[in-house]
Amino acid sequence: MNINLLLICALIIFAFIILRIYFLFLLNTEEKEPEELTVDDALTRAQQLYNNGLHLELQRFLKNELTRKYNSLELRKLLIQSYLDTGNTKFAALHLEAVLKIDPTDSEAKEQLGKIYLEDGNKRKALNVYEDIYKNNPTDIVAIKNLAQLYKDISNPQKAIKMYNLLLEAEDDNQEIAKIKHTIAQLYLLDGFIDDALKTYEEIEQIAPDDLDVTNIIAELAYKKNDWVKCLECYEKLGKTKGEDIELLEKIALMHFNIKNWDEALIAYRKLIDLEGSQSTNYLHYQNRYCEILIHKGQTQEAVDILTNLITDFPNEDSLAYTLAQAYVSLGEYEKAVEMYENLINNLPTEQTEILRNFISRIISAWAMDLFNQGEYNKAFDKFMEGLKYNEENSEIYYKLGRCNCEIKSYQDAISHFKRAISIAPQESKYYFGLGYAYDEIGDIKNSKTAFFDAINIDPLNIQARKAYAIALTKELEYDNAIEQFKEILKSAPNDADTMYNLALACELTGDKENATQYYKKTLAIQPDHEEAKHNLELLNNEISQQY
Repeated sequence: MNINLLLICALIIFAFIILRIYFLFLLNTEEKEPEELTVDDALTRAQQLYNNGLHLELQRFLKNELTRKYNSLELRKLLIQSYLDTGNTKFAALHLEAVLKIDPTDSEAKEQLGKIYLEDGNKRKALNVYEDIYKNNPTDIVAIKNLAQLYKDISNPQKAIKMYNLLLEAEDDNQEIAKIKHTIAQLYLLDGFIDDALKTYEEIEQIAPDDLDVTNIIAELAYKKNDWVKCLECYEKLGKTKGEDIELLEKIALMHFNIKNWDEALIAYRKLIDLEGSQSTNYLHYQNRYCEILIHKGQTQEAVDILTNLITDFPNEDSLAYTLAQAYVSLGEYEKAVEMYENLINNLPTEQTEILRNFISRIISAWAMDLFNQGEYNKAFDKFMEGLKYNEENSEIYYKLGRCNCEIKSYQDAISHFKRAISIAPQESKYYFGLGYAYDEIGDIKNSKTAFFDAINIDPLNIQARKAYAIALTKELEYDNAIEQFKEILKSAPNDADTMYNLALACELTGDKENATQYYKKTLAIQPDHEEAKHNLELLNNEISQQY
């Protein structure tokens, strides 16, 4: 039994020795792990793979190396170039971002990253990159150009305009300058700055005077601004270049009409009438406008004759009757004009009737003023009342009634009518002036002063009201305030002798004899025959000489 036990132990020991020898053999036959490459060696190997076009092997190799050499810009940039060469911009962008984390000042990496973002349509990220480039180098043309386009794309016209203007400073080719200015002009329009857009297109026109598209745009913008002279200039230029068609001739005619160039407008509309003929849909419009021009030129009877004949042939054309009524007003034939307008009322829809009734009211008011000026006061007042039947809220009629009552010295009635006019149109300066005048005539200085103040408060340029207010202040012994008002008047009317005289008088009343003397002298320099100024200056000089 002992022999068996020994044999078993021997076998176990032998098996253990065999296993140990086997494991040692396996360990010795395994490949030894290669030593870690230096950056230079890795770069050399990577460059060989790149030169041989083995991009997949290169990318696997470099990704592995960069796990141990994260901050190696040379290896990372070669990997980026490989990704760019194979069109893998997504991974190229990731590694470019890593480069910029390592070195935020790497301008080349920024340029590459910005370009990738642009190509991939990631405008916000591209904008951040190029803004950073521009911040560090404000003369970088590539950054400026890309920023200009990016700001334009994201609808930030003000910043885009700034960038495009920087591009202009660096550009000397007229064709490119014109293109950039065209973009700037469009951005101005996008931002609502029509004046700046118009100015820019005019600058383009100086560079490219034969660009008729630009001329058309200038005409359109000038039309929006009601700059009829500029419109006419453009239309005439287009006409000389490509010939006058009906549409262009009509625009030229309208511009002459708008700037009241009656002779040229008459010629243009006559030409349109002859070219179009009576069968044209615009024939009556041209004839009507032709007659309007005749009225403006004072050839009213000729207009009446033409319109009368046209109405016979086209009795349902209300525009002709409207112009004929205007002609009668110009001739002072108010009764005929009112009759024409009353006939028109019957043919108009309800919403337009009120407009025409207001117009009839104004005509009757003008008729009443003519009667008043002729001394026919009762008839005038009757006509004013008739005008109010057409429009009870016609503030001008109440104002004119007030003026008429002042003329016949019925000041209380005048005050009543001026107040009624003010209640209808409280922002009309002349109504307050009329009220102040009426109060002043009955000696109510306090109320007159208030009314004159209201008049100039609404319209500071109402010199007549300001002068009356200053005189009222003088009457109320508020000399310092009066002096301030007289000086304000002289800023815009320095040769107003009466204002200068009143200023001298106010100074004298405050005891300021030196300034009073100077202002009396200035009054006489403006109006040598001003008797009051002569008299007061003489008295003042005598008083001063007696003191000495």
